[in-house]
Amino acid sequence: MTKNLNAYGSDFVTSAGVRLSDVPEFARHDVEWMEGVHGAATDSLPSETDVPCPEEICGLPEFHPDRPRGSKAMIDVHGAKFRLKDLRAGAWLISPFTGWKWAVWPSGHIGWVPKVVRLPGALQVINRNDIH
Repeated sequence: MTKNLNAYGSDFVTSAGVRLSDVPEFARHDVEWMEGVHGAATDSLPSETDVPCPEEICGLPEFHPDRPRGSKAMIDVHGAKFRLKDLRAGAWLISPFTGWKWAVWPSGHIGWVPKVVRLPGALQVINRNDIH
């Protein structure tokens, strides 16, 4: 079952055992990202016929040798995986937690993309469904 902030609201208990409503306001967006309660993206993306998976993604190794490592990267990709779940190859986002880019490969793997790689704006998804 996917976590959904709207369904849980302030009664949602984080993995640290703290109610989301008790998390200080300045940290709440980061905690929501870490927990994946922002939900899967609902952005309407163009079909793969109209905008194919970018060559820039297809040419990168799925596990890029320069990718971020450690606990911060693990937390960040966790949030990205919830957000990019079930989206087409080439969909990408910029993490609100770290500012890193994450994308969906043709295999369905979600991985880090270097900042210098330019990706089509038509395939970028926003970080939350309630932000416009």
